[in-house]
Amino acid sequence: MECIQIQGGNKLSGEVDIQGSKNAALPIMAACILVQGIVVLENCPRILDVEFMCRILRSVGVWVKWEKNVLVLDARQITESRLPREYVTRMRSSVMVAGAMLGRCREITFHYPGGCVIGDRPIDLHVKALKQLGAVFTESDDMLYAHAERLTGCRISLPFPSVGATENTVLAAVLAEGVTEIYGCAREPEIEAMCGFLNCAGAKIKGIGSSHITVEGVKQLHGCTWKVASDRIVAGTYLISTLAAGGDVYLKHAPVGQMESVLSLARVMGAGLICDNEGIRIVQSGLLTAPDSLNTGVYPAFPTDLQSILLAALCRADKDSSLTERIFNGRFGVAEELNRMGARIRVENNTAYVTGKRQLHGCNVTAQELRGGAALVLAGVMASGYTQVYNRHFIDRGYEDIVRDFKSLGVSIGSKEEFQTDERRKS
Repeated sequence: MECIQIQGGNKLSGEVDIQGSKNAALPIMAACILVQGIVVLENCPRILDVEFMCRILRSVGVWVKWEKNVLVLDARQITESRLPREYVTRMRSSVMVAGAMLGRCREITFHYPGGCVIGDRPIDLHVKALKQLGAVFTESDDMLYAHAERLTGCRISLPFPSVGATENTVLAAVLAEGVTEIYGCAREPEIEAMCGFLNCAGAKIKGIGSSHITVEGVKQLHGCTWKVASDRIVAGTYLISTLAAGGDVYLKHAPVGQMESVLSLARVMGAGLICDNEGIRIVQSGLLTAPDSLNTGVYPAFPTDLQSILLAALCRADKDSSLTERIFNGRFGVAEELNRMGARIRVENNTAYVTGKRQLHGCNVTAQELRGGAALVLAGVMASGYTQVYNRHFIDRGYEDIVRDFKSLGVSIGSKEEFQTDERRKS
C-alpha cells in the first residue's frame, strides 16, 4: 500500500495551479461516444479515474491519445457494446457510459458500477429515465443488459436532482427522435460543461444550468475542441486546508464563479479572500470561527465532496460544531481515522458533532475513499509530528498530485522514500 508521509504543524504559503475538473471531464469523455469525429479535450486532468475512463472507451473501440494535458479521442469506429468488469466495478462514473452507448449503438452490457464506498448510490433513477426514452433492461446476476429498437423523446421528471441521472438522460436524448423535456435536473456546473460540449459538437440543448433541460434530437454529432474547466473541489480542498492550517495561499485558475457556497463559508469562518480573474487568494491567521451547524446539499449548496475535508478542518475551530450530510449516507467513514489522530467526532445518523480546539497528532491512518483520503492528508498537515496516510490510490483518483500541490505550499510531504531522501538532504 503506497503511503504519503507528512510532517505537520506549519502554515501554508505559496501558489498552487488548480487542475482540470474530474467531474466535468468524465461525462464529457462518455459523451465522446456520440461523436462521429475527433474530439480534443484541453486541460484534462491526469488522474486515475480519467485513466479508467480511457480504458473503458478503448475497450469499445474509441481511439485515445494523451498529449501532455490534452486528450484526443476518436469514436468513429465503435466495435463493442460490453464494458469490461475490471474498470466498471472500480468507478461509479462508468454508469454514464450507458446513456451514450444507448444513444450511439442502441445497446450496452455492463456490471453494476463501483467506486468509493460513501453510502448507498443506486442507479434506479438512471434506469427509470432511460426506460422512458425506450430502453429495455434485463438483469442477470450483477450485470445489466440494455437495448432499444429506437429512442424517442418524451417528458421525464426526475424525483431527485441526481447529477448522474441528469447526465445519462441528456446523453441518451441527444440522438433520440424528437424532443426530450427533463424536469428536476441537477444544476451542477459539470452538467453545464457536458451540455456545452455537446452543443459545441452539434447537439441542440436548451435550459443549460437550470432544472429544466430541453434536448432536441439530432442525427449526428461532429468533432470539436473543448477546454475542461478547473476543478472546484480541488480548489475547495486547498482553500479549506489554508483555513485549517493557516497561511497565505493563491489558488491559480480557481473557478471562482462555481464556488460561492465555499467562499461564503470561508468568510464566515474568518478568512480574508481576494478574488480576481486569475484565481483566489486566501489569508488565514488564528483559530477558525466555527458556524453552529452546516449542511451539504445539491448545487449551489455546500458540496458533499468537500464534507470530509471540512470535517477535518472543524477539529481546529474555536468551538464545537455540527455537520449534516444530506446527499450520501455513508460519508462519515473518515471520522474514525480522524479520531485516532486526536479529533473528537461523534456521528449520529447523518450528522457529525465535532469538538473544536483539538490538537491533532500524527499517526498511521488509512484512506477508504477519495475525499476522505484528502481529509486525512489535511489532518496530517495540521497535526504535530509525523503522519502516514495509506491507500494513496484512492486520493489519486481525483487529485493529479496532492503531494506536489502541498509541497508547493511549503508542506514537508512525500512518499515514504521521497520523504526520507528530503530529510537526509536537510540533515
